[in-house]
Amino acid sequence: MSERIREVPITRRTTTTYVAGRATIRVRVPKGWARGLVAGVEAAFAGWAITTVTTMIVYLSLRSNTWMSDTLPRDALALGGDLWVATLGGTSVAGGVSYRVIPTLFGALLILLVRLLLRTTTGFPRSSALFAVPGFLLTAWFLAGTSGVHSQWWTGTVGAVLIPLIGSGWFVVSSYSRDSEAPSMQHWISGGFKMGGLVSLVTVVAAAAAAVVALVAGWGRASGIQELLGASSLVDTMFIVGAQALFAPTAMAWAAAWWSGAGFMTATDSLHSPTVVDAGPIPPIPLLGTVPETAPGSWVVLVPVALGIACGVASARVYRRSHLLHQSAQGVLASVVFVSIVALWMWSATMSMGSVRLAFMGPLVGRSTLYLFVEIALPAMLVPLVTHPTTLALVGQSAGRVRSEGEALRRRHAERLSREAATASLIEGDEAWAERGDDAGSADATEVGEPWAESAEAVQPDKPRAAWRNRAAWAESVKAAKRRVRRQKRVAWAEPADKDDEGDTDDPEAKGTKGEGLN
Repeated sequence: MSERIREVPITRRTTTTYVAGRATIRVRVPKGWARGLVAGVEAAFAGWAITTVTTMIVYLSLRSNTWMSDTLPRDALALGGDLWVATLGGTSVAGGVSYRVIPTLFGALLILLVRLLLRTTTGFPRSSALFAVPGFLLTAWFLAGTSGVHSQWWTGTVGAVLIPLIGSGWFVVSSYSRDSEAPSMQHWISGGFKMGGLVSLVTVVAAAAAAVVALVAGWGRASGIQELLGASSLVDTMFIVGAQALFAPTAMAWAAAWWSGAGFMTATDSLHSPTVVDAGPIPPIPLLGTVPETAPGSWVVLVPVALGIACGVASARVYRRSHLLHQSAQGVLASVVFVSIVALWMWSATMSMGSVRLAFMGPLVGRSTLYLFVEIALPAMLVPLVTHPTTLALVGQSAGRVRSEGEALRRRHAERLSREAATASLIEGDEAWAERGDDAGSADATEVGEPWAESAEAVQPDKPRAAWRNRAAWAESVKAAKRRVRRQKRVAWAEPADKDDEGDTDDPEAKGTKGEGLN
């Protein structure tokens, strides 16, 4: 017997285990980051080169003067490094005294230079432009530490960050606003930056006009200080004027702080504002000869207020948003941009040119920023909101509701007056009727006197009319009293006839007459 062996296939059972993927965060450097980094490095080298070359040119032009006989080219090169640190907002120490003077015009030119150099990053992600900040910062540190003598290179860190940051931020915002297919939220964001920039630009232009007016008014004093400096040649004069031209934004900031009402300090004990003038000596700088010597009054602050209203009217036409919420958010963002620019502007206009009295000069940063915000930015934000179609519609609905409620109140008041007039006429008619009844029944006045007196007492309540809170209840009580009087009078007129009938029963003649009649 043969046995058959059956082959059974063996299958392998496989199981698949699904493992949940872990969330990973990948940090990637955006494309074009090297272009942004190089733009920052180029801007820093260009700024340092401009200050150094300018210093060397001035040195070569003035080295023939006797007071520069001990100055060497190496000293001029070191002065260029110190000026580079001063441009970044750093301090220099000489003779144990700290000096901090920022040539704000050169700093503004550096911001513009960063903005122009970042055009090489066009077509790459916007974040690549931000790499200009570390490139500029590291290069500025290196140049300040290797070329400056009296400067403290680390004190220029704030400016070395702000200059490329503002330039790159300007570039990012400008490219951000060119996106035509952006959602509505992006439109109010770009509109907020544009509106804030517009209001800031108008403020700067108005401050420049005010500074020019002050320069024209104080030209005589500025020329006198210029002569005291002893400029012996045209080159000396050009050097003095050019050095002061680098502080043009500083003079404009001082003018803006003055007409805002906050004022500025020419020394720690000398405040100048529209309402205060503290007389005191000023440093031998011709530009300070334009400082106002009189206080015209607080009416000067009406100028920035009018400027803010004008900016609001222009913004309401140019940067109008269909949604009221977007309009409000755009105004808030514009105010933030304005405050940031003005605060940085006012800070850059402060300086320290020595010790004691000259330890602080310039505008009061916090107060000036607050005053300019209230006088210019706030009206510029509120006018578009007040004139918005949605706001006008809501105001119209509220006005219609108030008008309807007022008409309802007037109608109820007229109805109350008419009820009171009707009540008064009814009372007068009852009194006239009572007087006619008294004339008709004058023969029976003696018999009716007592009831009428009682009714008269009933008509007059114990309390005066003024004590009645409800005039309607008082009128009803008067009507009820009058009705009682009429009933009592009718009863009084009917009583004599009844008494005559009763008297006939006691008269003998009457009895006889009645008896005859009966017979």
